[in-house]
Amino acid sequence: METGSAIARRGRPADLAIREEPVSRFIHFAGDLVLSRAASRAAFFAMLLLLSLAILLMLPRTGEAAPETVCFDRAALIAHLNGKFSETPIAAGLAANGSMVEVFSSPEGDTWTIVLTGPDGATCVMASGESWIGVTLPKNDKIS
Repeated sequence: METGSAIARRGRPADLAIREEPVSRFIHFAGDLVLSRAASRAAFFAMLLLLSLAILLMLPRTGEAAPETVCFDRAALIAHLNGKFSETPIAAGLAANGSMVEVFSSPEGDTWTIVLTGPDGATCVMASGESWIGVTLPKNDKIS
């Protein structure tokens, strides 16, 4: 910080330099205050925006389309699963509504497909995937 004599050497009177120092401090303080208020406002609105976004993401989604079930002619589907993936039926069961549920798997279990055939004959792929692991039942036919 310059002293009064240093300012006077640049062409300003020494008494002006003494009065200038508190004014310049006030101007810097006021500038910092305005900037800090602006920064506080910006931070407030940024937090408000993030909070609003978080609330929107937590709301239940409506109107989303359910995954579409893909249905085929049963004979064509079985031929496709056998021809392209070498999948054959490894399990089957009857559902309460009269539909037949079948599990197809390749010999090594690399691929698998679960198929549902309804009483009306429509055969639909319900799920498919990789790495099927079969479970063998113990001799007493109970799974523990």
